[in-house]
Amino acid sequence: MKILVIILLLLISLFADDYNNHSERHINKEISHLKLSKSQEIEVKKILKDFRYNLREFSEYKEDIQEKKKNLFVAKKLDMQELIKLNKSLDEKRHKTENKFLQMMHKTLSDKQKEKFIYYFDDWEVE
Repeated sequence: MKILVIILLLLISLFADDYNNHSERHINKEISHLKLSKSQEIEVKKILKDFRYNLREFSEYKEDIQEKKKNLFVAKKLDMQELIKLNKSLDEKRHKTENKFLQMMHKTLSDKQKEKFIYYFDDWEVE
């Protein structure tokens, strides 16, 4: 019985740890630490709304590209030129989405806010 309780406690702690990591990822994208002015808040909300829309669009595009890559792979002969083309296309779309977001944020934030923003810079990468 004691062993069962210990195993149960270990499992609970594993799930609790995963929950903390999940929360941490969301907190990092939270921007209250930037201390935005009212006008900046309005602008940043618009930027974030556009960014979320662009991320959804990128996600759909990525799924389409992945499907095409799977089809290439299962073909009798792997078309490397087409595979390279698909990968470049995906990278270009990823960079375009990310660059647009960063450009808009750069225009909106003060120098001090930019320094605070880059602390969580990696969290804003498009994947």
